[in-house]
Amino acid sequence: MCLRLMDTLFDDKRFIMIFLITWLTIVIALFQELGLNNTQFMTLGPSTKTVFMGVMLDSWYKWGLVAGFTFVNTAVNDFMSDAISPWVLNTITDHKTKYIPYPKWVCVTITQIWSLYCNIMSVFAIFLAMSQVDFVIIRAAADLCNNAYTTTKFLRNKTHCPERYRALDGEAEMTQLKPSDAETPPPAEV
Repeated sequence: MCLRLMDTLFDDKRFIMIFLITWLTIVIALFQELGLNNTQFMTLGPSTKTVFMGVMLDSWYKWGLVAGFTFVNTAVNDFMSDAISPWVLNTITDHKTKYIPYPKWVCVTITQIWSLYCNIMSVFAIFLAMSQVDFVIIRAAADLCNNAYTTTKFLRNKTHCPERYRALDGEAEMTQLKPSDAETPPPAEV
């Protein structure tokens, strides 16, 4: 029974989103009960107690610079992630993909620059997330705007057909169960 429920949650993304929103509501309620609303983190706008990477954001000018950086940087990061990460996974690292659009040294350079960029930007993300809630809200707004665009791009050539989707999923499972040509022993010589 429990395993069947877990399978349903895992397989049907609509149910898992309902579960996720329910869990998020419980977490927010729990932290409100602990007194999160009365902390410096819940401050909006400039404050003498708000510090970003050692800089006090005590004026609207400083706060505005960080807020603007937060929105633009999040939008750039999300756009790049949605453009690069699937390409790396589906073109570079997928063993079934035999042809690449650029020379190998260019592919290696792209993945290395992307990795370096992600590591550097993660430092800013950590400090932003720990400063105060308004920067988290700004990041969420940029995420939602960007993800609406990129998800629409990913969906542009797709058609809604649950029956064919399930049939293709079943074919993928069957393909995994069949031995590949490499595993099939050669015919015996006579």
